[in-house]
Amino acid sequence: MTELSIEIQQELLAAMDNYKTITQLLIDKLITETEQPEKTAIEAGHYYEIQNADLLNGQENLPDNWWYDVHGEHCLFKSWATGQVLEVSLGDKESIANLDPYFFYNFLETTDDLKHLTKYFKNPFNDTLTFFKRLEQEQKMTYVYGVNYRKPNNIE
Repeated sequence: MTELSIEIQQELLAAMDNYKTITQLLIDKLITETEQPEKTAIEAGHYYEIQNADLLNGQENLPDNWWYDVHGEHCLFKSWATGQVLEVSLGDKESIANLDPYFFYNFLETTDDLKHLTKYFKNPFNDTLTFFKRLEQEQKMTYVYGVNYRKPNNIE
């Protein structure tokens, strides 16, 4: 991994916030725009109950041309308009803020304003994981499980 300046580290931390914000918007769209069989449980925060379901408007995609696919404990979102990709951990409301190194790198790579940040990660998965571990040592990220980390809300 290339050495990161404070400015680049701050930009990556801001990208994590951006990921979380977009993820929450997409999950909210998925909940309100699809015929979820366990909607009450999902609205109570049991996101592991989210499944692939028909859209209420009869369309193929969520509003703003977002495609989604629930698979196992994750949901993949892809914008047909921009090519942006977000893969989200399902579980509870906090789980959607979990960052997997591969998922986060993919988000950077497919987000026009953030693509330039991928040049700092020569080996996408391993270097991103190393970055997450460094942030954990600096108490800017929290280890969740496996290779998942989460940025606390109070970290800038």
